[in-house]
Amino acid sequence: MSKFTRRTILKVGGIGALAAGMPGGLVSPRALAEGQRITVTAFGGIWEKMIREVMVADYEKRTGNEASVLIGGPQQWMAQIESNRENPPIDVLMNTIDLALIAGRTGLAEPLTVDKVSNLADVPQPFIDIVEGYGVLFTYGAWGLAYHERVKNPPKSFAEFVEGTIAGKWRAALPNAGYTGTPQILIWSLADALGGSVDNVDPAFEAIQKMKPNSVFWTGISDPLIQLETGEADVAIYVDGRTWAHYDSGATWIRYINPEEGGVMQPAIAQKVKNGSDAAWEYINSLLSPGPQAEVAERLNYGLSNSKLQYSDKLKERITPWEKTRFPPFEKTGTAQREWIERWNREIRA
Repeated sequence: MSKFTRRTILKVGGIGALAAGMPGGLVSPRALAEGQRITVTAFGGIWEKMIREVMVADYEKRTGNEASVLIGGPQQWMAQIESNRENPPIDVLMNTIDLALIAGRTGLAEPLTVDKVSNLADVPQPFIDIVEGYGVLFTYGAWGLAYHERVKNPPKSFAEFVEGTIAGKWRAALPNAGYTGTPQILIWSLADALGGSVDNVDPAFEAIQKMKPNSVFWTGISDPLIQLETGEADVAIYVDGRTWAHYDSGATWIRYINPEEGGVMQPAIAQKVKNGSDAAWEYINSLLSPGPQAEVAERLNYGLSNSKLQYSDKLKERITPWEKTRFPPFEKTGTAQREWIERWNREIRA
């Protein structure tokens, strides 16, 4: 088993950046030892607010323990864990799939089992297998097509999106090389939709080059929303949850389509850090509980992992079923992304 290093992280890379209820199952005696404090991680912004107000609140109410929230990103967190494996500063790690696989294979994360996390029994097996059991999918977004209502005949597939952009039917908003998810949500996605693969991304690069005259590129996650509203773009590659959150904020002109090929799955993975507190198992149980997950769905408009979760009627029309998404070959895209970005800089930026 190879040793985890900062070099390994940088080689593989990361991918982007997802009503309190009682989870099923019994709370372990170790988790009920009041006074224990664990440290959990969260992405910033609305993610941090959701973790504190929903998941941490549920965990602390049930167990009498405390949970501190550490804000940052997976690469930073994994480096901190690696630097002190015997007494890690983090107990529950929120991760991307490619880095979650590294964490599991290099001994930074422990396998999850139903006897330790009872709600795991209600999670679809693909959400566990995708990280070889060294974690579990917590929430996910599907990257499809957001568009302005002024587009009367929006594309129904990625292939049609490419063809229409090249023909000048609309202006497209595409993520550029500076956005962390670009290797999956654009390069791999278009290659897959246009007859290529993770091992043959020529169709994607050829398409992007042809689309370029009728496209604008974005780096910040909120940029496409501005580009669509101002008319700088008409159709954008974008994620379902943020699209609907923008709609709820008053931008009732925005629409979302899950393309016929399936939107690109981008999940957040929860992992128990090896040698971290055993109380962390009950925090993961909160993450997977249908009650708290329902509140997360209402707040974020993203899909979650417990099969017993009942979405509201509003969310049933919005959240993309995971069965209608495409799972990129995350490990391969993570490994290939440096080469792809170098190619981007040669061919697309020029």
